Amino acid sequence: MKVRSGAVVRGVGVTVACLAPDPSKRWPILLAGFTGGWFLNRPGLQIFTVLPDSDEPWKRATVPFATSVSSWSAVMLAATTAVRRTRLPVPISALVLGGALIVIDSVLTDKGEARDAAKAAEGDGEATPATS
Repeated sequence: MKVRSGAVVRGVGVTVACLAPDPSKRWPILLAGFTGGWFLNRPGLQIFTVLPDSDEPWKRATVPFATSVSSWSAVMLAATTAVRRTRLPVPISALVLGGALIVIDSVLTDKGEARDAAKAAEGDGEATPATS
């Protein structure tokens, strides 16, 4: 597993947000963490990312960014609130949640890259004419 800098930024953002006692201060921290992580590398799990059918470059760049960052910030806001309500001490639960996000993000990114490499190899094999 290769730990990526974007995953670390997202995980640290979640950890710091979980440590914030006020929910109104958590969402800007999460938004900043996911925004910074996006520019370093995209998240491994892109289930909440919308890709527009348009060929306009500004839509193809901004829509996936906006949907991914906002949806993951909302999901992690709910997760940090839930984790803070457990019996675990807040610093421990914050580290567990942030660390889990780093690991899951990195593993899913590795799997996505392996899938893309397999598709590319499969595509290259069909495109090359056979010589006798």
